[in-house]
Amino acid sequence: MRAMVLLAHAGHLDHKSGTVHALGLGWTTSPTPTPQHTLIVFVEVEWSEIGKPFPIRAELIDSDGNQVAQTEENVINARRHPVHPKGTPVTIPFIATIPPLHLKVGERYQWRVTIAGEMHEDWLAGFTVTDG
Repeated sequence: MRAMVLLAHAGHLDHKSGTVHALGLGWTTSPTPTPQHTLIVFVEVEWSEIGKPFPIRAELIDSDGNQVAQTEENVINARRHPVHPKGTPVTIPFIATIPPLHLKVGERYQWRVTIAGEMHEDWLAGFTVTDG
């Protein structure tokens, strides 16, 4: 399993096409309180995992490793589309809308994602809080 984690100012998951529409993708600094934003995760699973449920959640960690916020736990499922050749990996998009957060200026934060109880070093998106 692989995952790519991104931050956007806004995002919408199109369930029909399995795509994410995003604005302001890839930001790395934010004033405080942070504006509402979107955490976007693309999860790639193996063909053999199609149809299996995967619990997914994210937590916001400060530079000391303390949890500051978290998303609700959700469940994602890989679906096979007729165009996927047998045996190819399938990508599952997931988004979470994050409300404004009052965070400390000058601090670095990371959204860390856990999928089916697994967390990897690169399953994160970080940002630094500025004073404006």
